[in-house]
This record gives sequence, structure tokens and C-alpha cells, in this order.
Amino acid sequence: MNLPIHVIEKYLRGEASEEETRLVNDWFYSADATEDTADEALLALRQQIGKRIYNRLDKSIGQTIHEQKHQRSRVLKIAAAAAVVLGIGTYFLVQQTGIFSRKPLIAKTTVKKGGAGNNKATLILANGKEIELDSTADGPIDSKSGVQIIKPEDGEVAYVPTHEQEQSSSVAYNTIITPKSGQYCITLSDGTKVWLNAASSLRYPVAFNAGSREVELSGEGYFEVATVLSGQGNKVPFTVSVRNTGLPNAMKVKVLGTKFNVMAYNDEAAIETTLLEGKVETAYSAGSASLSPGLQSTLEKNNQKFKVTKADIQRALAWKNGEFRFNRLDIKGIMRQIARWYDVSIEYRGNTDNIYLSGVFSRKSEVSQMLDILEATGTVHYQLEGNKIIVSTK
Repeated sequence: MNLPIHVIEKYLRGEASEEETRLVNDWFYSADATEDTADEALLALRQQIGKRIYNRLDKSIGQTIHEQKHQRSRVLKIAAAAAVVLGIGTYFLVQQTGIFSRKPLIAKTTVKKGGAGNNKATLILANGKEIELDSTADGPIDSKSGVQIIKPEDGEVAYVPTHEQEQSSSVAYNTIITPKSGQYCITLSDGTKVWLNAASSLRYPVAFNAGSREVELSGEGYFEVATVLSGQGNKVPFTVSVRNTGLPNAMKVKVLGTKFNVMAYNDEAAIETTLLEGKVETAYSAGSASLSPGLQSTLEKNNQKFKVTKADIQRALAWKNGEFRFNRLDIKGIMRQIARWYDVSIEYRGNTDNIYLSGVFSRKSEVSQMLDILEATGTVHYQLEGNKIIVSTK
């Protein structure tokens, strides 16, 4: 447990500062807390924290009803949905035309449909050969341009330069592709690590040229860029060309050495670049945005303009940390994430607009568990037909 016990005790006494309260909330909703529940004492603390969160949420909801009783849109809130990760019961708070009701979670355990995604990807070599990484044994895979390709363990592939690195005027490119319900991690030959979310791809040189580093991303990826110095002692820039976004041209992310996430799916309305460390510049057409740690640039596809805001780091990196994390996200946005991770298609019946949800869920859950949670709110109904989810209003 990384959170000091005295901070939890202050929180339970109602004496915690704003920062300490944030730390407790972050721990409560984190995947790390799931592991801590093996300790009975910590489990008891979590239950006390959960009660306090619920009570605080109830008070907040009462205020919301007073302030928004004339609001016509329906807002769906799931209270402490991280409890689903722990496999314990929770309840939901649903606002529909200004009236809240509390409903218990009834987990359906009969038939498991739609297994969660896992580590799987296809590696395409420069000669066109395709390698299914999830069915490839750990160890060496190939060697090219003085770089050996190795699968060190499940879910990872690495490009390791050899002592006899070849010099060539032509650059050989490889591509790694994750399908729907897949994810993978790759270490490039310069030491940069990239985690790919489902339905994503990365095209990159087997060995980078001395003066530049550029890769092409489609979908979503989290980057930890290694710092590389030129022969003159200058930092060699690293550029991500973001393609297949639905825009006519590629968006560029230019960095030196940093940690950041890019979400650029074709079916999303915007491209989000979230910076954790270092400094990056995002550029498209004549526009650009510079980011410092903790900021996010959003390129809206409809007007092709950048907006810079404070980032929700936990939400942006939830996929990498094995979570779904929603903060007032509309049902269709949630279902797009579910479709990519569980490799299902979605059909809507009736008006599902203006329904929003907040919550935290494990990506290891079966899709039926996710859908049970949605249906338990009383605002939406789902039906599984083969590989298709039909979502309708009740």
C-alpha cells in the first residue's frame, strides 16, 4: 500500500486536507487498492471509505437536485463503481428528469458472453511476412539492419540493436497492429516504449537514422520516449504522425524525451494528446499547441482547431492501467470503447441521447458484467445477439 495509513485515518475523521482527500479517492478507485484487499484490516478501511464517499455523494446529489430540478436532460451516475473491480456489491444513482432513485447491483453470473480483450497483435516485417505475436513463443523472432527482434514475454516485443549495427541508405519499416480486443507493448530500437490500445497500429523504422526519429500511429498509444543525443550532443527529436483519424492530413506530435498519450480513433470526434512528463507540440495544418505536464490538447475534427485544457490523467491512461474510466461520458462514447475492447458491434434502438455515465470498471470484466451495470440503472436495456449488442431505452 503506497498511501500512508494516517492519511486514511484523517479522511475518516473528516480532518483531511483537499490534497489528502484527493489521494484517498485516487487510492480507493485505483487498481492497486484491489490488491490491498487481501489484508482484512485494509478491506475494513476501504469499506469505511466507501460509506463516506456514498454519504458525501448523497449530499452532493441533493444539492444537484435543488440546483437542476428544471434540467430536462437525463444524467446517469454510477456511485463508487470501482467496487465492481473488487467483486463486491454497489449501488447506482440515476437522475432522470430531476428525480434520483437508488438501485442495487444484481450481478448476472449465468452465462459469460463476450470475453475481455488480452495481449494480441500482428507484427508485419519489411518483407511483408506477418507474425501473430500472441501465438509466437518467447525469444528471438527476426534480425534486420543490425537489430534483433525479440519477444521477451507475453504482451511485449523489443527491438535490440546488436554490436554490428548495419549502415544502410534505405530504411526498413515494420508495423505492429492490435485488433479489436487486443493490446500490446513494443520497445523500439532507440529505447522508446509504446503501449498500443485495441484497434491501433504503429509503423516505425527497424533502426532509426542518426538525425531523426519518426513513427506513424493509428488509434491510441501511450509513449515513453527515450532521450537520444546526436554526435554533436543535441537531443534528437521524436515525431509521431497521427493518421487514419478521419481528417485529410496527419496530425504531428513533436517531442524530445517525454511521456504522453495520443487518442486518435477514426470514430471519435476529436484527437486528444495528454502529456505526463516533458514537453510536446501538437500541430495540424496551420494550427499548433504546446503542452507542459498535466495539460491536454484536443483537436476538434469539425473545426480543426486546438484547445488546451487541464488533463484528467487517470482517465486518459485508464486503458493502459487496465481500467475503463468514465467522467460524464455519453452512452455512445462508452459503447465505442466497449466495442473496441470486446470486439463487438453496437446497434441503437430508440433515443439514447443525453444519457451520461461516470464510473470505473476493470477491463478484465466480461462484457455481460459491464452491460448488467448499465441495465441496473433502469435507463437503458441491452440485448446480446451473437457478436452484436443492441442498446435501447427502457
